[in-house]
Amino acid sequence: MNALFFRPSEGWFGDVMPFVEDGICHLYYTHLDFDDEGSPTRSKRLKWAHLSTRDFVDFTEHATAIPAGEADQPDLLVGAGSVVGPVDGQYHAFYVGINPHAVERGEAEQVVLRATSTDLETWVKDPDFRFEADPRWYHRDAWRDPFVMPATGGGWRMLLCAQKDVTPARRGGAVGMAVSADLDHWEAQPPRFAPGTTLAPECPEEFELDGRSYLLYSTYSDRFAVRHRVREGEQWFAPAWDALDANDLYAATSVEVEGRRLLVGWLATRSGEGDRGKRQWGGDLVVHELIARLDGSLGARPLASRLEAFDEVEASIRPRQGEWTVAGRAARGRTAPGASFAWASLTELDRADDRAVLVRATVRIDETAEESGFAIQAADDFTSAYLLRFEPARGRFVFDRRPHRIEVPFDHDADRGYVSDPDFEIERPLAPRAEHEVTIIVEGSCISVYVDDVALTTRGYDLQGGSIGAYVSSGAIDVSGLSVGKWGC
Repeated sequence: MNALFFRPSEGWFGDVMPFVEDGICHLYYTHLDFDDEGSPTRSKRLKWAHLSTRDFVDFTEHATAIPAGEADQPDLLVGAGSVVGPVDGQYHAFYVGINPHAVERGEAEQVVLRATSTDLETWVKDPDFRFEADPRWYHRDAWRDPFVMPATGGGWRMLLCAQKDVTPARRGGAVGMAVSADLDHWEAQPPRFAPGTTLAPECPEEFELDGRSYLLYSTYSDRFAVRHRVREGEQWFAPAWDALDANDLYAATSVEVEGRRLLVGWLATRSGEGDRGKRQWGGDLVVHELIARLDGSLGARPLASRLEAFDEVEASIRPRQGEWTVAGRAARGRTAPGASFAWASLTELDRADDRAVLVRATVRIDETAEESGFAIQAADDFTSAYLLRFEPARGRFVFDRRPHRIEVPFDHDADRGYVSDPDFEIERPLAPRAEHEVTIIVEGSCISVYVDDVALTTRGYDLQGGSIGAYVSSGAIDVSGLSVGKWGC
């Protein structure tokens, strides 16, 4: 099945290295086989896989791009990097070679390596290229994720996930930098960015959008998130909300496709395929379109090509509780006198139907209501659901789950917890406007919600089936322009 939230037919989808040519987006990504278990004495063997697409709807899987090396080679694990070119007829893939056992031989654990290609399909490793961290500024064994870009005035720049040799180490993470005139000879420079907040700013990237310079990087040590910074003069500043999605999206990098800046990363799976499971490395592809807001921060919205892929189906607005007025693709609900809750289902979800489901609508929120929003995978009696919850009095919206789980010694059937264990951010500011544009995409356990230009993507394992609906507590909600679609086979 060709899924919107793409996962390879065998193995895990990991860190992405996008490259565009002739309208085709080549997505090289770090990949692990399902049967690569690893052990304290045997390292997993990471490699570069290759995927391509024109629209992020239909994907083509290609042969392995860069295979893992052997135990005595520097690239026992082929880590993230970037692709540039063609230069003199060749494309260059810079990647990190990782071999934890190299330290035992007195060698660096992480080094930048290179492979070349003439067709983006067949890659040949360059045995003579090796670029290590400069001990004047960086720890020897933290030198990975090389992002190569043309430098202003000529030559090339390389950004890296690096670490200063400082104490405490978990605050020594830095975006390292190097320069080259010819892609062959590189010279390390002082850090491009050193926030003093993280162990590892992974998959760093710099780009321009609407006249501003942006820095992207991912952090797992202080906050599992894809974060961004905006350049002002000689400094990088952090927007108040710097994460580009919820904290289940990781290692996302961007690429320009036909004048649009797209963000591509992976949605972490969870152990045990349950809502309370720990995040795992790798998962499913997630893609958004990035936009620059007036204040300079970045927002995210769904890709038009993915929305257009859905076949529209008839919405079935069914009032379940409260007072509702339904007219075509619009519905207004309010709590009945003496009552405090109202909800209506907008479309039914079938557990046996593997197709992705899309719901789009404009919502007008009653600012006096205690809360309102959309329920996903809602039970018929609304005792359980994933909630996109608007709280205008608090100036926020939240993605949550009801009920929550907690262990209660005298109530063994308690079911009241979801947010606390994974510890991911699901709250964002609610813009002070009369109406909000909402998009919901559900495919398997993957859930993406967009509110205006904010994206929140997460997992929903435990609740399946039910319906997607609108609800309100102690007030009213207006839903208009409702459209429902299905995609897939």
